[in-house]
Amino acid sequence: MFQSYIQRILGLIPGAHWAVIVVLSIALIAYMLYREKCSVYGSIALGLSAFIGLLLLDTTVGIRCMGVIRHKTGLNLVFNVSHFLRESREVHVEGISNIAAFTPFGLFLSEFLASAKRFSAGRRLGIVTLAGFGLSLSIECLQLLLHVGFFELTDLVMNTLGAFVGAGVAALIRRFLHSLKRGRNDKKEIPSLRSE
Repeated sequence: MFQSYIQRILGLIPGAHWAVIVVLSIALIAYMLYREKCSVYGSIALGLSAFIGLLLLDTTVGIRCMGVIRHKTGLNLVFNVSHFLRESREVHVEGISNIAAFTPFGLFLSEFLASAKRFSAGRRLGIVTLAGFGLSLSIECLQLLLHVGFFELTDLVMNTLGAFVGAGVAALIRRFLHSLKRGRNDKKEIPSLRSE
């Protein structure tokens, strides 16, 4: 059900929107490489996070402004966890999709910050979570101002949680890869000690 929900949403995005999002993301990667602001890996990670951010903005605001998806508009500042857990399957899918949509954004943005080597793991987690909150807040405000959807506190919390989860996953992957690398280096040092 979750996969069909995502396919239905992505299928509504016109080809011109995809082209603009791809061109802007590639232009950002090229700019970062040209200015030598970070490594190739970091530039690609930033480009991917920009791609995902623009895609999220377009799917929740852009295609609705075109009238492709019709939604009621309004303000819902209630966040009731027990209500969310007891609700129908569709509400669960929407909540999970809100978290899942922002997880790659958080992961790639965290990787970009890690490649810049300016921030500790804790600061990266905070910056990425704040960036996820800012992107989600922008989307929710635009939906309300343009009358193309609800400003929902639940969406804001779930999206921010998704960015946090993405940054956490990135940190775990980096830690795992670092421990593997350290393990390989330890194995290489053992024979050299015996030869002495």
